[in-house]
Amino acid sequence: MNLLDRITASVRIRVTLVAALFVLLVTAVGSIVVVAVIGHTVDYTLIDSARQDAAAIDAQLARGVTPAAAATTGRNDVVVQLLNASGVVIASDRPDELTVPLRTTPGENNTQDIPGGHETYTIVAQASKANRNVRLIIVGRSTELRDDTRAETARTLAVSVPLVVLALAMIVWLSVGRALRPVEVMREEADQIHAAHLARRLAVPAGSDEIPRLARTLNEMLDRIDESQRSQRQFVSDASHELRSPLAVLRQSAELGLAHPELVSQESLADDVLHETARLEDLVSALLLLARVESHTAGPIEPVDVDDVVLVEVARIRDTGTAVHIDVSALSAGRTTGSTVLLGQVVRNLLDNAVRHATGRIEVGLHQHGHVMVLRVDDDGSGIAARDRESVFERFVRLDEGRARDEGGSGLGLAIVRTIVTSLGGTVRVVDAPLGGARFEVMLPTTPDE
Repeated sequence: MNLLDRITASVRIRVTLVAALFVLLVTAVGSIVVVAVIGHTVDYTLIDSARQDAAAIDAQLARGVTPAAAATTGRNDVVVQLLNASGVVIASDRPDELTVPLRTTPGENNTQDIPGGHETYTIVAQASKANRNVRLIIVGRSTELRDDTRAETARTLAVSVPLVVLALAMIVWLSVGRALRPVEVMREEADQIHAAHLARRLAVPAGSDEIPRLARTLNEMLDRIDESQRSQRQFVSDASHELRSPLAVLRQSAELGLAHPELVSQESLADDVLHETARLEDLVSALLLLARVESHTAGPIEPVDVDDVVLVEVARIRDTGTAVHIDVSALSAGRTTGSTVLLGQVVRNLLDNAVRHATGRIEVGLHQHGHVMVLRVDDDGSGIAARDRESVFERFVRLDEGRARDEGGSGLGLAIVRTIVTSLGGTVRVVDAPLGGARFEVMLPTTPDE
């Protein structure tokens, strides 16, 4: 990274530069305005002084003072001319130099050169009311005061403005550095947190401003990452364990067949292989489905008639020849927004779970309450203890009663149900069923009929 990249990459430097440039621009514009206002004020003062001088000369003429005497001031910073009705200079305080009228009509000139002089003057011309031989009184005031004032102000601002900008830049630099110091500390702490030290957390600075809130938010994010890592490790461990069981059976059957072919028939070995590979296939399919649901790539979202999905899955169960009676008399119309495939998986898993644990009867109900659709699957089995009603939705969970997983399941069916339902904005729970067993109740937002 070159020097320019380092400079532009630093928030502290960027903020300081932006603040300094902004203040420099504002103060520069302000300085120009100040100099212009001061010049305008001095111009007004010079004009006012020239008017007063002209009024004083007119007053002298009114008292009978001659034009030549009235025009004499004896001051180097003032010039005076008196013009007659023909516009000819009849008196002046500089008769050898000011022979040409500076103005021929009443009015003002802010800056005017004087013949034979090296200075500029502010000229005021006023009509005389006291002497009929004098038509116009012209008074000029030197602009040296105005020019000196402007120059002095400009020099003062040229020195003070950079000093002010520099002082502000230092204040901003120190303030931003102090404000960002906790962020740098958090960055250094976060840099030391990796997969092997996810339990570490950032120190939260005192106060209630943005920095402490950022630290708390980052710690909450680390909590979520840590929990996700633990869940992934547990899931991998459980999946590895579950996959090991059918693989061990397959290996054992193969080894027994090789070692004692007279004891293992081809048909028996084939049955074992088919049975265990079916378990493997179910388990892998369940794992893939979970991964797809959690990554939100499990299928299109569309309006789904859940009652139609239930009837299809009930027909599938009945076609297997099960002895369990399935009652769908409480089934009514219900529509939600989701994936037909995923909702079919929810109903299938709930029905398969109920069939495995029912003693002879299952009841399926579906109805709507306002904007909520409720699906119930009841069985007349042994039920689920209240303390285990949350854990049955965990992956590969084992209950003492063997309710969540037995030889016929993968241990992921109910976990898949909860994951799908949650992804669709719904909830699922277990309560006691009127039949004496367990009731699985799914609640999903409804989709209004078009």
